[in-house]
Amino acid sequence: MKHQVKETVAICEERVNEERMRLTTAEERHQAVMTRVRDYMVEQEKDVVHWRRNFSQLAALANGAIDDVPRMLREADTVTFRDPPREVQIFLDHCKWLVEHMKILVARARD
Repeated sequence: MKHQVKETVAICEERVNEERMRLTTAEERHQAVMTRVRDYMVEQEKDVVHWRRNFSQLAALANGAIDDVPRMLREADTVTFRDPPREVQIFLDHCKWLVEHMKILVARARD
């Protein structure tokens, strides 16, 4: 009987040790995953800062275009050309179309 108890205790100790090893391995994997997640979050935060700065610059450029281009186009329209080259007239017409299209897009974005 004593032998059987020792055997049972040895089996239980072995199972406890195996479970402890599994737990240790799982904890190590968990820590590795958490480290990768933290590293990824740091990279994502850097990307957010980068894209936010680029977007701000693009927004500033667009705002400048929205302010300056229509005024400059109106000024160009006041200049009287005698028979302007076809390419110049196409360019001016295209700029007018772009300004109108931008106004529509800005109005939609504000709504």
